[in-house]
Amino acid sequence: MDANRYDVAVIGAGPAGAAAAYVLSSYGMKVCLVDKYTFPRKKLCGGLLTIRTQRIFNEIFNTSWDSVIEFVSDGVRFYYIDTLLNEVKGYKKLFFTNRMLFDNFIAEQAVKSGVKTYFGMSAVGFDANNKIITLDNGREITSDFIVGADGVNSAVSKHLFGKSFDLDHIGFGLEIELDRDTKYADRTYPEIYFGVIKWGYGWVFPKRDTLTVGIGGRLKLNPDMTEKFMEFLNKVLKVSIDKSTIKGHHIPFGHYKKIPGKNNAILCGDAAGLVDPITGEGIAFALQSGKYAAEAIIEASKHNNPNRTIDIYLEKYRKITDMLRQANRLRYLLFPEISESLFIRVLPETDSIPRKHIDLMSGDISYGDYVGFLLSKIFSGGIKHLFGIK
Repeated sequence: MDANRYDVAVIGAGPAGAAAAYVLSSYGMKVCLVDKYTFPRKKLCGGLLTIRTQRIFNEIFNTSWDSVIEFVSDGVRFYYIDTLLNEVKGYKKLFFTNRMLFDNFIAEQAVKSGVKTYFGMSAVGFDANNKIITLDNGREITSDFIVGADGVNSAVSKHLFGKSFDLDHIGFGLEIELDRDTKYADRTYPEIYFGVIKWGYGWVFPKRDTLTVGIGGRLKLNPDMTEKFMEFLNKVLKVSIDKSTIKGHHIPFGHYKKIPGKNNAILCGDAAGLVDPITGEGIAFALQSGKYAAEAIIEASKHNNPNRTIDIYLEKYRKITDMLRQANRLRYLLFPEISESLFIRVLPETDSIPRKHIDLMSGDISYGDYVGFLLSKIFSGGIKHLFGIK
């Protein structure tokens, strides 16, 4: 057999790509996994994993993730700038990981299943007619199917659509890691900060040895994001840092692709824009879409019709985007100044709001339920404040 001939070429070895490659290889297909980095590699991400993520992980991989979980919390704190508005403790679990360890761990699961890796190599050319992918070292590989799981700056997306994302809608995140010395030893719950950036929020996530601190929001609305981040760090953590230590990356906050591919080439994870604009959840949808991509390819291969892959994938993919569409609507309830002020006003009045937020992150309630709940709270709170009722 031709060593460079595969049933499926998966471009990108993060959670989406590794999940797709693992499922496909476990089914018996010949799969290669291409990534421009060698693993382990650093990855900008808060590293929050929810019960939803754990559930999907367990559906895909026949192993435990305990070895790459650095911290477990059971609540969350909500702030407006530096003022604590509300918190919940002793509720559902939230897990925190280092993405360098987590991504390497799941890539290893794909390798153990028989996937061939081309790490430290970029896919730079795509010949759809001859099903040839050219890597930056000159190697050519052929495959009947392509999975684009190569992140927000996806080369596969650029090949299919001419660009990877829309600058008018893309988000951007800035992040640093702070050593968790005695100064931050008491920060054992994730912290969410409103009022620090337009159409976005800040976060402080506890890890074993560090705190992951960041802000993220619509890039177009925040041209001064670095200055806002420095102000956030100074006000919330009483720390000043060298700007050179800040890392940044585009984030597809809810701007998902309605048609994630063409014929036998499909996109998943960040390459498809699958990030929740409210909770910031991306890993769960990366894993889930990788699994759906693999299942679509398996189904199309059974009928010996690779060009049907996108149609089969869309049926599953819309389970994710239907939810993200509702999340996008919720942005207009939380982020514009008028509605944000109402939300901030009612948030301190009951711990049911942070509990419902965790329920949403865990996948235990729908966005429809969450929106209905928030509307009722904001409406009743607005009436009380209007008439001075306590």
